Amino acid sequence: MGQPLRRQQYYFSSNSNNPTKRNRRGFPWYLGLATLGVGGIATTLYYTSEDARHLFTALQRCGTAGVIGSKVAYNYKVLLSKEYVSDEAYQLAKRECDKRSAETVLKGLQSLGGIYIKLGQHVSAMVYILPPEWTDTMSVLQDRCDPTPEEQVRQLFISDYGEAIEDIFDEFDWTPIGVASLAQVHKAKLKNSGGRQVAVKLQHPVLDEFCRVDMETVSFIIDVIKKAFPEFGFAWLADEMRESLPRELDFVHEAQNSKLVGQNFADDIKHRRTSLLVPEVIWAKRRILCMEFIEGSRIDDLEYMKQHGINPAQVSAEFTEAFSKMIFLHGFVHCDPHPGNVIIRPAKDPKHSKYNFDIVLIDHGLYRTLPEQLRIDYAQLWTSLIRGDEDGIRKYAKRVGGTDTYQLFASILTGRAWETVSSANLSTVRSSAEIKRMSAGAMEYLVDIADILSRLPRIALLLLKTSDLLRHIDEVLRTPSSSSAAVSQDDHLTYVIMGRYCAKAVWLDTRRHLLNKLSQIGFNWQVLKALATSWWHYYSLAVMLWLYQRASRLATAKQQVEQQTKKIEQ
Repeated sequence: MGQPLRRQQYYFSSNSNNPTKRNRRGFPWYLGLATLGVGGIATTLYYTSEDARHLFTALQRCGTAGVIGSKVAYNYKVLLSKEYVSDEAYQLAKRECDKRSAETVLKGLQSLGGIYIKLGQHVSAMVYILPPEWTDTMSVLQDRCDPTPEEQVRQLFISDYGEAIEDIFDEFDWTPIGVASLAQVHKAKLKNSGGRQVAVKLQHPVLDEFCRVDMETVSFIIDVIKKAFPEFGFAWLADEMRESLPRELDFVHEAQNSKLVGQNFADDIKHRRTSLLVPEVIWAKRRILCMEFIEGSRIDDLEYMKQHGINPAQVSAEFTEAFSKMIFLHGFVHCDPHPGNVIIRPAKDPKHSKYNFDIVLIDHGLYRTLPEQLRIDYAQLWTSLIRGDEDGIRKYAKRVGGTDTYQLFASILTGRAWETVSSANLSTVRSSAEIKRMSAGAMEYLVDIADILSRLPRIALLLLKTSDLLRHIDEVLRTPSSSSAAVSQDDHLTYVIMGRYCAKAVWLDTRRHLLNKLSQIGFNWQVLKALATSWWHYYSLAVMLWLYQRASRLATAKQQVEQQTKKIEQ
């Protein structure tokens, strides 16, 4: 057997040559009296002073966060200080350590609630960096959190709306439909509305009390980690949360986002060009939002789709199309499309719907408006990624992400190995071997990845997160087990759809610039020629992709009919 492996230690320890001996005498009586006195005063203040109670609770929350961090640090200190007979033994120990640490953090985040849950959600989305032991464990935080007690909900209505719940609703279901990190949703019936059912979103009151101190605690912990580990490049997490949280905690702002995205898709909805729906907002207060109630299930509920005859691959294609329009055409993007924020239901009016289902987009707290140039550069980058155009990837990775490490950036953005990207094979299903290779590579290049992420503009980070969440939903809906083998052949349409809207965004931008130039300089053959060439490049590609998509749909429909015929004959 070879020499045992000893992992490099990336932690600091103190070493004193003159340790202080413990005093073995009894505990001094005066210290005992002082402790009792301070304890008595603290207890009295806790139960009689609101400010003191807030301070003690804040200190308790900070202490809890510190204990969690210490436990995780100790886990990894033990892991790195041991000797291993082989690399396989080390990898097994590391996976166990990852799982144990992630479960410790999960319990702590759930007990603290508030923005700590939000922090855990960010961790769950970082599949391009962190191992599955962390991301899978944290994924439960997407829509399974502890609800706010009834008495606090009642007080929230009095303080924010000015009336009691019984004066606003004929019925109010006290069991929440869903509970997330910042809010929970209840089903109710509005008074004087003919029994209209509504969804009532309520912000957890504890956020107002502890949001600031929790945010400062998270920032402090990250700062401490950064000082202890200079290569730590995830300080942007605190910056991004500090920027996003105030917007997400204002439901009036969320109502405005909901209205704007509804307007962006209004024409598509009217002419049956999309299956996307946005619930109507009835009224909004800072911490209470009343909106249209829509019943359905999460977009990743494959059993629900099977029961209602909904094709998961078709849902994925529609979802991809809706977000491609948001990102590449509208420039106003929902940046938190995790499965808990998207509902699928049978079409309310099948005769006037594009398909037999509706995709309902909820939770409109986190949006970003893309600067015009970033939107076009991002479209150019994805066009290059889909084509496997290395020169284009190099150019637009620099313009979007400000990085020269374009191969690594491409892998982070797509979740695929560089060999897959460069060979224009993004449409293929990720193999287990590629997933393992990506996970191992993420750990090997962790410092480089952290450096890229730390340099990215905040808005580019949110696009990265959005891309990752969309890819996750697409992979769930397009797994062979989610539909027939015939439908699973439709996988490549995801990038066909994206390619269409990337090409359209580039063409519209080019047309605008050339028409502006013509208006300034007048008739010019060179500009007209450039306009015609650009038009031909776009429309020839668009028509080709459209025909490809139609042919694929027809082939899928034909295979489904053949399968149904065989079942009937059997």
